[in-house]
Amino acid sequence: MTTVAPFRRGFLVPMLLLGLASVAPSAAIAQVASSRPAPADPDVYLLPLVGRGDALKIGVPANVSRRAGYDNQPAFQKDSRALYFTSNRGDGQSDIYRHDFSTGLTAPLRATKPESEYSAMPTLDGKSVTVIRVEADSTQRLAQFPTDGAAPTVLFPAIKPVGYFAQADDSTWVMFVLGSPATLQLARSGAGREQTTGEVIASNVGRSLHRIPGTAHVSYVQKGGAAWYVMQLDPVSRRVDTLVALPKGSEDVAWVDSTTLVVGSGTQLMRWRRGTTAWMSLGDLAFAHLANITRLAVSPNGQWLALVAEPRERTAMPSVAAARMPVDRIDAASVKRNIGILAADSMEGRMTGSRGQERAAVWLEQQYRAAGLTPAGDSGTFRQHIPLRIAQGPANAPGRTRPAPVASWAAWDSLPAEQRLRTSNVAAMIRGSDPVLRDEVVLVTAHYDHIGIREPVDGDSINNGADDDASGNVALIEMAKALMKGSRPKRTILFMSITGEEVGGFGTSWYIRHPLLPLEHTVVDLNVEMIAHVDSLAGGFGKAWLTGYERSTLGDLLADNGIPLVPDPRPGQNFFSRSDNVAFARIGIPAHSLSSYNLVTPYHSPKDEASIVNIEHMVQVISATTKAVRLLSDGPKPSWHPGGRPDAPAPRTPR
Repeated sequence: MTTVAPFRRGFLVPMLLLGLASVAPSAAIAQVASSRPAPADPDVYLLPLVGRGDALKIGVPANVSRRAGYDNQPAFQKDSRALYFTSNRGDGQSDIYRHDFSTGLTAPLRATKPESEYSAMPTLDGKSVTVIRVEADSTQRLAQFPTDGAAPTVLFPAIKPVGYFAQADDSTWVMFVLGSPATLQLARSGAGREQTTGEVIASNVGRSLHRIPGTAHVSYVQKGGAAWYVMQLDPVSRRVDTLVALPKGSEDVAWVDSTTLVVGSGTQLMRWRRGTTAWMSLGDLAFAHLANITRLAVSPNGQWLALVAEPRERTAMPSVAAARMPVDRIDAASVKRNIGILAADSMEGRMTGSRGQERAAVWLEQQYRAAGLTPAGDSGTFRQHIPLRIAQGPANAPGRTRPAPVASWAAWDSLPAEQRLRTSNVAAMIRGSDPVLRDEVVLVTAHYDHIGIREPVDGDSINNGADDDASGNVALIEMAKALMKGSRPKRTILFMSITGEEVGGFGTSWYIRHPLLPLEHTVVDLNVEMIAHVDSLAGGFGKAWLTGYERSTLGDLLADNGIPLVPDPRPGQNFFSRSDNVAFARIGIPAHSLSSYNLVTPYHSPKDEASIVNIEHMVQVISATTKAVRLLSDGPKPSWHPGGRPDAPAPRTPR
């Protein structure tokens, strides 16, 4: 798997700097909170926002709370590494939970009893988390929990009951205060500013309060009459301006930037821009099996949106007849032997273009041949040869060289001999048996290169890459052997051990420019990446997860047909874009990586050895993945969900 800096721009998002604080679901609040019933068992979803202004687009929502019970009121952590939300776990206690995008773990922010907390929002300086705290006597006040673990403080002890809030600047707060009617009140915090009451700005207001990005202004919802309006407040001058009427039945908005609002209405998301009067559709999320979109939060950089919605039951994906889905027996002894060979010291870490990688390619060739597969490479061989050149390494590693792409064999021929390198994909296929479907291709991939020999760790300098990704290639070999037994697949299956993933995806990019089988007939790429260890967040032994699960129908198709597979539990790692599948996805082929990497076992280290692999776990995952490939070869074709296909990268010609 390719290395990537954590939380890189474009995947995870900083938190929304101000709030959608929310009223607790109590009797006192129910009388004023909303004109429609609170959602039953709501969940929190995350989806990307792409582009700006009129070009703004939404991606596919992923459920990040995924549990029965009340999960609501999302807000992004200021450093973009987590999402806060309110959760009631069935004991009458509502607390703030923090979901870490990198680790996939969800835990309470603080253990507090008997108080309940709602609507977490980090302060503008990031040093505290502000909440609505419901005290033992049901009093609701604005409280802050310092991130250093210090005791919480109440901001305005005399202002109560507070339902919602927004922070306009370091010391200015706008609060929804319950009453008949509810009022919008302004207060300032800080030394010498102990306030017993807030300044009333408006009455009969809604719950959606937000600081407008890039300003010290705040928006709020003004209720009353046939329409509700989004208003803009300048806390300094007290000037209030009407911005836009809300769609009927909608109450929750969020700012993408200082000019663009988003709102939910049923299953629809819509946007509004300053200078216009109409809400424009961003898309209908009904395909994601959710309804009643409510609370919204947008990251300050405008790249991500969190929302609350009610999950809906969905119809199971079609299945293949049980008679055509045998239980494939995977030989544990063969798995152990083969990963020991491919991750041996003799392979020298399988750096792209190295002697060790060539040894690995020869061995893979032999395994596909022994399994009885048809050569799918150049000129009737198992190899697709790829030209490379030797380039200088990064500036911080003088004297180190690295492999680099070459545009063509003609360009390679023009290089000095000492600058030439070559590598190869190893490709083998099982011809489809169905007269109609055999021209369609199921691509099954795993990269066999690794990072070679580097600085020693405890005296060992060879990065054997047992998990990353000898495990995936052993899976391809064992699947190929199993699929050659029993009924032949209807579609053609192309197994490809790919080179160059760790150094820029050279093997995949070459294949896309020089496909061995037609790309337009390739219906899916299932990439196998790091399956040598158990991941508790995937469900433990024998279970795996799928990158970009929500982007296409593939995840549900496999899970509904008995494949022990769940969505990627760590979206912060951006695994969907860190392996060879993403290049195929960008040209339109539904493409995902199947993995059980757990962030605990060694990664890009000499410690990634065959001796610590969990063989029995691998056997179970390979058996399930074999069934998945049978399903893909004989069953329905996966397709992208709206917004699920990643954008194609800008064209680039290798030197």
